[in-house]
Amino acid sequence: MNRAEFLRWTAAFGGGGLMRGVEAVTERLVDVGETLAPGTLPRRRLGRTGEEVPILGLGGWHFGAAGSERAAHELLEVALAEGIRFLDNAESYHDGRAERWLGGAIASLGVRKEVFLMTKTFNLATRSHASARHHLEGSLARLRTDYLDLWQLHSVRTVADVDRAFAPGGAMEYLVEMQRAGVVRHIGVTGHQDPAANLRALHWWDQGLRFDTMQLPVNPVDYHHRSFQRALLPELVKRDIGVIAMKTSADGRLLRAGVCTAEECHRYAWSLPVAVAVVGMERPALVRENARRARAFTAMRDAEREGLLERVRGHGGTYEPYKA
Repeated sequence: MNRAEFLRWTAAFGGGGLMRGVEAVTERLVDVGETLAPGTLPRRRLGRTGEEVPILGLGGWHFGAAGSERAAHELLEVALAEGIRFLDNAESYHDGRAERWLGGAIASLGVRKEVFLMTKTFNLATRSHASARHHLEGSLARLRTDYLDLWQLHSVRTVADVDRAFAPGGAMEYLVEMQRAGVVRHIGVTGHQDPAANLRALHWWDQGLRFDTMQLPVNPVDYHHRSFQRALLPELVKRDIGVIAMKTSADGRLLRAGVCTAEECHRYAWSLPVAVAVVGMERPALVRENARRARAFTAMRDAEREGLLERVRGHGGTYEPYKA
């Protein structure tokens, strides 16, 4: 989807026509897998960054749960072979182990310039300039790099939390400083607890504290309960902020409960105006399976989407403890 198509989608979505809106802009998304060679993935524009990224990203928390540094190294090798270039992480994942393993694997393979490397800063108690500086120094050392492609304010929880981070002397001030200094190329915000917190970040964006991306839950059950996609997607598209989908299967709960399949969850997310879906994959087999789905992706049509949303109706909240 290009920006004009996103905006047409937004107009319909904002008026309550989710199904019609998605249908109106999915022509270019249908059957994209037919012409893709093995080892390549469909790519989309990451909002105002202008970057084009593969639609499947490697989740950082699960990377740190690969079992060993050697297994994590193999996991990255397989991901690269399948066309994955968007690498998610955070300084808080496994007390820094996820970053250390990823940094070691990138350095060993010599692929730093071939990947889009993202990590995050989290300090709920203060959201301060000082804590963000401390986290960045640690992240750069663990990831064995002197710059980040994307650095995000991690897991905003409440309006008050966001206001602390965006206030003078807050963490966002330091993110902006590092972007201007060229240490980080792009900056963003993530949140999966309350859409009101993410919307508050957009309030600050409108006041001039601009960021480039937002990472948020996008899955079928989210549509029915404290919905991030309904509250935020139209607003993000209007501002040309790159959308990074996470929790596409509600941390796997929708799959384990048999509510829907992984293919349905991924197709659902990719049929919306998201640039990339960050998916937890701690085993090479999962990487290969999800990459195959990405290459074979065709956008959901109205009947499929309506049927899926109706099937998960009533489960809102049940499989989303991360919103608690």
